[in-house]
Amino acid sequence: MSPPLHIVKPTIVAPLGSSADIPITVKIESSTLLQLIESIYENDDDSETQTRTVGTLLGTRSDDGSSIDVKECYIVPHKEEDDELTIEEAYHISTYHLYKRANPELQVIGWFSTSPELDAYTGLFHEFYAKGSCAPYQPVLLTLQYREEESGAIISPIIKTYISSPVGLPTYSTIASKLNLDKTGFYAFVPIPNEISYSKNELTTLKYLSGASKKEERSFDLEGLDELHQMSSAVSQISDLIKILRDYAGRASKGDIKGDDKIGQLLLSNLNYKPSGVDIEAFKKDFESHLNDTLLIQYLASCVKQQLDLSAKLTNFVAPEDAIKE
Repeated sequence: MSPPLHIVKPTIVAPLGSSADIPITVKIESSTLLQLIESIYENDDDSETQTRTVGTLLGTRSDDGSSIDVKECYIVPHKEEDDELTIEEAYHISTYHLYKRANPELQVIGWFSTSPELDAYTGLFHEFYAKGSCAPYQPVLLTLQYREEESGAIISPIIKTYISSPVGLPTYSTIASKLNLDKTGFYAFVPIPNEISYSKNELTTLKYLSGASKKEERSFDLEGLDELHQMSSAVSQISDLIKILRDYAGRASKGDIKGDDKIGQLLLSNLNYKPSGVDIEAFKKDFESHLNDTLLIQYLASCVKQQLDLSAKLTNFVAPEDAIKE
């Protein structure tokens, strides 16, 4: 019976006999994702020497290596001819140093590719980063599919992230050297979870941009979208979500559909009480009272600020020698 294949899920290059099975999550900033998508569409071509767009991912690692934040990215030119791969290493290094000047905390954490397939060239690219800028850490591979494989039509980006482990004998093995085995680019890729990090302001902006993209004039009127209008829209969305959840819970309790345990646990953790009823008039009264208190605090803060500014200006009119005489 042959020995089982041992695949290490490392945060750094693990020595023989050690284990580094700390789970890794990749967080991609929304601005970086937009920059990545924009650069890919601008450099999209059907060149015979380039079947995919690849580039470098810059970011930071947590102290324990359990989380990686992707903050910047840039494309690295390359050529794929027959069985040979050429990567412009000088361009990669010079561009990395430029980003490093602007933000010294950035480091190379991996690379990206617009090809969702993990082929022989993928191993060669990974070898370039594993033995170069990412050493001694293992690089992260991010694949971004933006076209359908059959029709070639543009689709919503499908993002996947991987870490790897060398397969078989290491390159420095005596047996591999005696047998004259080429051990370049042999990796087993393991999928790891990823998430897009964004702020509420970015989410609101993207919502308006999405609304404008669905119109022929490619514009969106922001007049009248004050705080109360946005609050009313948010309450309406919450109300619609509650109706969907109530319908789902009712169908699951009757046995019409099979309930999901994760959804039930999430509802129990967030809904710790059941309101007996809501008095609309009492809610309006409490809301108006809270709003009046907030306006009063803002007014008092403004008065205090004006008094301080006036006191500072009057103090400047009094000469130091006059103040001593008094």
